[in-house]
Amino acid sequence: MAETPAPEVLPEERVRFIGIRRRTAEKMVQSARTIPHVSHFDEADLTELEALRAELKGEAEAKGVKLSPLAFVCKALTLSLAETPGLNAVLDEEKQEIVHKKYYNLGIAVSAPTGLYVPVVKRAESKSVWDIAAEIGALAQKARDNKLALSDLQGGTFTVTNIGPIGGLFATPIILHPQTAILGLMKMQPRPVVRDGAVVVRTMMNVALSFDHRVLDGAEAARFTTALIKRLEAPRSLL
Repeated sequence: MAETPAPEVLPEERVRFIGIRRRTAEKMVQSARTIPHVSHFDEADLTELEALRAELKGEAEAKGVKLSPLAFVCKALTLSLAETPGLNAVLDEEKQEIVHKKYYNLGIAVSAPTGLYVPVVKRAESKSVWDIAAEIGALAQKARDNKLALSDLQGGTFTVTNIGPIGGLFATPIILHPQTAILGLMKMQPRPVVRDGAVVVRTMMNVALSFDHRVLDGAEAARFTTALIKRLEAPRSLL
């Protein structure tokens, strides 16, 4: 009788599913199970914004600040969210109330060696683009150094995930429960577009807004992204 061959042992590695990775997973499962997600996509022309950043490069270096597009997005968000309060809100399911937050604490998703963190730029509406840029830089560095305090991660009312520096054109971000929306920023790149009947190359970026369909409808989300993009395309008004 022929011997049964031993099963082939294939190479694999087991990694403990603990810590930040597990807590993030638990939060994402809660969000996906609880919130009926809808994603809305649009594109922004950041040609003027990039020209303005180049113009301010010397001033940014003198201030020791990295003036990223994200800082302009955050400033534009504080103005656009005020016009669509359902996106800066919490659904209190127990009391059956939608709580509109009248302040803007913007969570910024940061990928660090130990996992994904979402430190919060608090009261962003009271800060300049320069202030926001400096705070984003400081929080991101604290995340990478594993030095974030619990207070740095609490109190967010709206979240931004900046996927663009890594790459990608589209995504469907998961909302951070109990918030009602999250904005994904995609890759910024030159693309041919039509302007005044002519094909020209502009610096374009796709944006992806996931929102809680219990709290607001698609038309409101579309008006929000339109307002946000309009502000990003006139960046001097944000300074």
